[in-house]
Amino acid sequence: MTKLRTLTASLLISTCLTAGAVAQESSPLEAEIVAIDSQIAEVDATIARYDAGLIRMLAESRREALLLLRTVVEARQAAEAAGAMIEITVPAVEPDPERAEQLLGEMAAQQQRVEAAEREAASAGGLIQAVALSRVETEKLTLAQLQMAYLQARYGIAFPVTPTMMNSAPPISDPTSPAAMTQGEEVTETALPWADPDHPDIDYSLAPFEQAHNAGDQISGWWVINEERAAIDDSPSVVAINYSAYDARSFGGLTALLAQCREGDTSVVFVQDDFLISAMRRDSFDINYRIDSNPAQSTRWNELTNNKGAGLFGSASEGFLRGLYDAESFFIRLTDGNGRRYDAEFDLAGIQEAIEAVAGACGWSTLDLSPDDYRAIQTLLNAGGFDAGTPDGVWGNGSRNAMRAFQEQSGLPITGAADRTTLEALGVQVGE
Repeated sequence: MTKLRTLTASLLISTCLTAGAVAQESSPLEAEIVAIDSQIAEVDATIARYDAGLIRMLAESRREALLLLRTVVEARQAAEAAGAMIEITVPAVEPDPERAEQLLGEMAAQQQRVEAAEREAASAGGLIQAVALSRVETEKLTLAQLQMAYLQARYGIAFPVTPTMMNSAPPISDPTSPAAMTQGEEVTETALPWADPDHPDIDYSLAPFEQAHNAGDQISGWWVINEERAAIDDSPSVVAINYSAYDARSFGGLTALLAQCREGDTSVVFVQDDFLISAMRRDSFDINYRIDSNPAQSTRWNELTNNKGAGLFGSASEGFLRGLYDAESFFIRLTDGNGRRYDAEFDLAGIQEAIEAVAGACGWSTLDLSPDDYRAIQTLLNAGGFDAGTPDGVWGNGSRNAMRAFQEQSGLPITGAADRTTLEALGVQVGE
């Protein structure tokens, strides 16, 4: 059973951050609330400008952080007004002064990122400005979460969970209740409209799935697949997110596995809900992972600029995703510069659709094809009247253009890649 520590509102309020600094006991509480309300009004205005999408989701998350700060300040105010002590019971967290000092430095650096992002958004226009605005919200959300991490490390407390942090999906009524039945009817469950029927065991009442459905994204197993066009060059952009490690009670942030294609570049990213301390003079983290029951592997992934995870980029990520294509589970352990370990395990149900979408957008095959394989495919294209040039086993621009022409004529997604569906249309038997 988790050990609990009871903290008075007086102690809690002394840890609140207002305008980037720790609130002082001598500060008027009403002024604290007014300052927080001003920030909430600003984020509410942002939310009101967007019906859906990434910027709105980021702004809503930031709003939750501000509401939590306001709740703690109000608790102290109520205690003073009533002349009584109000107690809030939260899970115990051990103080870590050294980590708190490091986080202060991270907060200062993050504030600079926020200001830089705001300057960039102010000077941009059109689609570029939309991208810049999403960065502003990302940086502000990161700062708010970093403040929470500092409070935990400095004072050894965990924040109480407010109703706004919980799952935002509408509750599913109990099908056995009288309201759900009429006399003589059998008890049946109503499937959520966004649920993937191929995976009935997955809890699709989780908030990310409803949000994905509302945004028009595809849902495959535990994966949400967002397909758009890059603002810079209109190239296909795909972000597939695995939510099997999602925890609605986690305030620090999202723990997820991402496979993505952005502006022609493939990457695999692991994000988690704590702030990572970078290693001195290094920009990568130690990674240990295990696919299904295979032996664990050790490697290094590049750290993310928001200090919330690590990623594998380029051709190495393509090979990595091929290795996950038929897998069912994935365990990952990230070790940061302080030697702290961050573990996560993902159920990969639905991964094949996710990887196919990423590979199609970035123009590579999910099959591990050899030069001889490519030479045979080039020969087939030439025989069909699609000029791939001299069959040499090198999949260059000529081969990609020939494949695109074949795909267009065959009514297939035009990727230029030797993907499974296209190879089957060419008459090539693709093994399981």
